[in-house]
Amino acid sequence: MESIKGISLHYYKYSESSVIAKIFTENYGLQSYVIKGIRNKTSKNKLSYLHPLNIVSLEISVNKNKGLPFVKEIRSEHNLSSTYSDMQKKFVCMFISEVLMRVLMEKETDKKLYNFSEKTILYLNKTEELNKNFVLVFLLKLTEFLGFHPNKDFSNKDYFDLESGEFTSHPPYYNIRGENKKYLSALLQNESVDIPYKNRKKLIVSLQKYFSLHHYNIEKLKSYEVIESLRT
Repeated sequence: MESIKGISLHYYKYSESSVIAKIFTENYGLQSYVIKGIRNKTSKNKLSYLHPLNIVSLEISVNKNKGLPFVKEIRSEHNLSSTYSDMQKKFVCMFISEVLMRVLMEKETDKKLYNFSEKTILYLNKTEELNKNFVLVFLLKLTEFLGFHPNKDFSNKDYFDLESGEFTSHPPYYNIRGENKKYLSALLQNESVDIPYKNRKKLIVSLQKYFSLHHYNIEKLKSYEVIESLRT
């Protein structure tokens, strides 16, 4: 038996009463666990513990037959009721958990990324008024851990090259230009810059392309509603 901490990202139905949970663990990276009986109303392990981005502690029993390990017990580490009672925050959680599912490698430990993710969740829960740039800021900060954070040098130039991650005077094939480039430049300097909804929406799509060009496919996410939820 082993006690570990992690962040719930997603789960799949495994049987009538069980699930396979995808957990981003602090010490072992992204892991898959079987949780038996969690779909039963009488189970002490509640399905609500597997909300996207819930921070949990787990008691793990390793399967000696080399199958997936089992979760004997799961508990919430924090009270995240502020997050789950706010529709905008719930959409953001869905978005972030889906992004993490796409970029994390199974069983690859990354404590710095884990700590960043946990701090992001706790901040999201604590803040009373959600910054409309929250998703954009998250994606930009995430690139630091994945190795392709935009180079801020020469941000006064007319284009941002999505392949090189640099600002340039010549139009690359994949680029951010015009108003959106100006907002990206400003956002890299100030997270609270006022960006109109239509530009935020286009920047999120551009950043999804940016990730894809750097071998992390986060395009066509199911949680696209996050964009609509931050429309004002």
